[in-house]
Amino acid sequence: MARQIRTPRSLKPVHIFICEDTKSSKYYMEGLGKAKNINIKAEKAYGTSPENVYETAKDKLSLFRDKGIAKIYCLFDKDDCPDDKFNKIIAQCRKKEIIPAFSIPCYEYWLLLHFRKTNQPFANAQECCETFKNEYNRCFGTNYEINTLKSRKDIFNDLKDKLDTAISNAERLNLNEKEEPYTNMHKIIKDIID
Repeated sequence: MARQIRTPRSLKPVHIFICEDTKSSKYYMEGLGKAKNINIKAEKAYGTSPENVYETAKDKLSLFRDKGIAKIYCLFDKDDCPDDKFNKIIAQCRKKEIIPAFSIPCYEYWLLLHFRKTNQPFANAQECCETFKNEYNRCFGTNYEINTLKSRKDIFNDLKDKLDTAISNAERLNLNEKEEPYTNMHKIIKDIID
């Protein structure tokens, strides 16, 4: 009897997000992966600064010799990082073929866009987080504090019906990465889904 030769199945690429935190962005990305049947892994960086996220991503990238098997992303926010330093890290990511996925002033700006289109300037990340918290609580009739929201493992499930709204809001704002507020999460997510 002749042996059948199987052709290898094409592997779905893995999208590895190096996160500066172990909570909200990690839970959101993992939830997105499950909901859309996309191979997404979210891993903690060596530390919470953009530099640590970048260094972790570089190390992770070195583990994948074959192009196309893994896409590595630095998922971070600007927070209090000086502009010149932050812009340098973004440029380093792009030079190394690491995809910078970032929000200014913080990740919660991307989450806020699930509720409303806004490019209001925020005094700091805390103000942005408070605005997101208020919108979330108003929409869902809850009374969560921001730390509770950041710890919600099912944050993507809460927001998944608003994903198209967030993408549309960001696109219509035509955000500029050199200005505040900013996020490119809509571009990253559309690219992954497509």
